[in-house]
Order: sequence, then C-alpha cells, then structure tokens
Amino acid sequence: MTAAIFISSGLPAQNLKNLEDNNGFKTYKLGTRYVIGTGIKVKNEEGGDKVVLSVTREKIGDIPVKTIELYYLKDTLSKIIVKVSPEHYAGLIDACKSAFGQPTEDRSDNAETRKSKTGVSNQAAHYTDHYVWKTRWLSLEYFYIYPVVSGGYGVKELYLVYMQNDFTARLQRMKMANSRAKNF
Repeated sequence: MTAAIFISSGLPAQNLKNLEDNNGFKTYKLGTRYVIGTGIKVKNEEGGDKVVLSVTREKIGDIPVKTIELYYLKDTLSKIIVKVSPEHYAGLIDACKSAFGQPTEDRSDNAETRKSKTGVSNQAAHYTDHYVWKTRWLSLEYFYIYPVVSGGYGVKELYLVYMQNDFTARLQRMKMANSRAKNF
C-alpha cells in the first residue's frame, strides 16, 4: 500500500521532468543559438527577433501544426509558440495532460471560473482556457481562446507557448541595454 502511494505521488514530478528533458518543441530547443537556414529573422515588436515557420509538416500526435514562431533574444531561442487549428482544443489539452501530467497552474477565464468570482463583473467577449506546466527553468502554456456566445463568429485561437522562465526579465534587460546614455 505504501509503495502505491509513493509511485503515484512521483508521477507528476516525472511528467514535468519529461517536459524539462524535451526542452522545447520537437527539434527547436530553448537556449540554442540561431542557425542561418532556420528562417528569416525579423524584429519583434516586444524586442528581440522572431522567425515564423508557416510551412510545417510537424504534428503533435495526430494534430497538425499550423505555424511555429521562434523568438530569439540575442540570437538565443527563448520562446516558441506552436499554433494549431482551434477545433483540436480537446485533443491538444488531453495530449498535454497525458505527456506532462496535470497543469501546475490554472489561469483560465471561462464560464466556470467567472461563476466562482463573486462581485467581479467581467464583460470580455471571449473565454480563455489557460493552463501552465512549470519546471525549474521553463514553462509550457496552453491557450484556447473562444467566444463567450456559443456558435458565435468570434475569433478562436489555439496555441502552446514554450518559454524560458527568465524570458521577461531577459527581455527587460535587453531593452534597458539598448537605451543607455552611450547610445546618444
């Protein structure tokens, strides 16, 4: 009986270890340097450089990937966004949970979470299912954005974000370095 409890309690940590071992999406690994031939780098509005791979044959299980966006800070891959067609939302969340266990955080803003927030009036025109799997140095975030009105023609989006945990801090340091007095 004690062994069964020990094994089941170790599973979430093992699943998160798989995420950390993957270190990104398929052949795109966080922390690696930009390689000419990956794609054309363009300046990203947030800062750093972005490479968009719109022609891809990649799949997550049997779910086809639409585009992959690679974000580089000082030529180091720091963030990956993998976009998928929204009709695969249920299959993608099931695949994430199967591979990496239950999310470490639920940041969703949907019908269920809005009911539990008493006294807060949120009139956003869309819901967001937002789950996070966070490891020691990287995180995977699942986003499914869909209209509040069922059957509505609002925008639907489905994507995964792989990101180094220090991405925001590194981006801020990079912006500060670009605006020092010696540049004037």
